[in-house]
Amino acid sequence: MDIRGIIINVAPIVSVLAWMLLAYLILLWAASVLWTYRDIHSRSEDVAVQVLAVALALVLPFGGVLLHLILRPRQTLAQKYERLLEEEYLRRHLEDPHVCPTCQRSVEADFILCPHCQTSLRRRCGACGRVIDLAWSVCPYCGDDGTGAFQRPGYRQRVETDHAQVYER
Repeated sequence: MDIRGIIINVAPIVSVLAWMLLAYLILLWAASVLWTYRDIHSRSEDVAVQVLAVALALVLPFGGVLLHLILRPRQTLAQKYERLLEEEYLRRHLEDPHVCPTCQRSVEADFILCPHCQTSLRRRCGACGRVIDLAWSVCPYCGDDGTGAFQRPGYRQRVETDHAQVYER
């Protein structure tokens, strides 16, 4: 076999490999255009910017995607929305610390019910009548636990007798 015979036998294989490589590059280019469309659609609502980004990816097969990566907005629309919600929450928390846990509207510190959605915010102590938090099991003002038995304070009270001061627990 001479060199011409080898070239004639290898030429169809090289031709098939070249077509497969070309098909792969075309699919890769189409995938990059689709990725560019989906990426810019998630980052911008401006139709002109979306068309420009996709046109760049179409006209400049692989350089357009690189340009898009350089020029695209840094955050997606979902990330911007989440950041705005977080800023709104922090601003609302700094401005008004008393909000209803259900409807997120402003309430006064001593409200028992939310005037907007009627959610229970606090309750009145049965013994002293002061407003206390729903999560508290004992009234911090009078020591009532709701059963009628008062809690004894854990600190020492000074009891004065005739001659000396005695501390009882």
